[in-house]
Order: sequence, then C-alpha cells, then structure tokens
Amino acid sequence: MLNSTPERIWAAAMFAVSAYALWRGGRVERLVAGANILAWLITIAVQNRHDWLHPQWGVLAVDLAFLGLLLTLVVRTTRSWVMPAAAFQLLAVVTHMAIMADKGVRAWAYITALILWSYLVLISLAAGTYLHARFSGRPAR
Repeated sequence: MLNSTPERIWAAAMFAVSAYALWRGGRVERLVAGANILAWLITIAVQNRHDWLHPQWGVLAVDLAFLGLLLTLVVRTTRSWVMPAAAFQLLAVVTHMAIMADKGVRAWAYITALILWSYLVLISLAAGTYLHARFSGRPAR
C-alpha cells in the first residue's frame, strides 16, 4: 500500500489537502476532497502493481468516474478552480489512452504522468479551498 517514499509523500499531501478542504472548504471542496480520498482507496484496490506496461483498466475506471464528478461540478457550480482540476484529470485519462494507443509508452512515463496530473488536481483543490475560505468570510489560517 505505502511501500515507497513517493507513495507516502502522495498520501500525506492528499490527506493534508483533503483535510484542509473538509475543514475550510465549502460544499464543492468537501465533495471533491471526499471523492479524492475514495478514489485513492479504490485505486489501491484495483491497480495491478506488477504490470505498468499495459493499461491499468481499474485505475482508468476510477479516473473516469472522478473526471465525471469534476465535469459535473464544472457545469453546475461557479467555482473557478474546478475547471483546471477537471482539465488535469482529463489529462490523466488521456495518459491512460496513450498507453492503449501506443505500446511504446513506457511504464515510467505512464506512472510519472499520472502522478503529475494527480498532484495538479490536488493543488487546484488546495487553491480552491483557500479562495473559498478567504472570500466566504471564514479565515483561511
């Protein structure tokens, strides 16, 4: 589960940002934080840790579901941070498609790209939470 330093760093960052969003965010930020934690847990359960040379179908399904949530929020809310979060999540889905389309995409590129897009979604959530807390009259601390 958390066998490597990068996995531990991701978990710490994800839980820190999600806790911040649950504490200081509005309904949208709390929803995305909860979905982010749930997506992380499901990803751990469905990923094939021994074969990154082929598409990770279970991880793709989780990423598509998370993208669906973010796109729904883009349409139904006025939160500006959701648009870049959805764009970064779309890039994660496109990364899955790249390995399906071209077997020359190496495992390292596949994993690295998915990590990069995940951190950018997390940064978007953190920024959105900060902005919500600041402009809703609640101190961001």
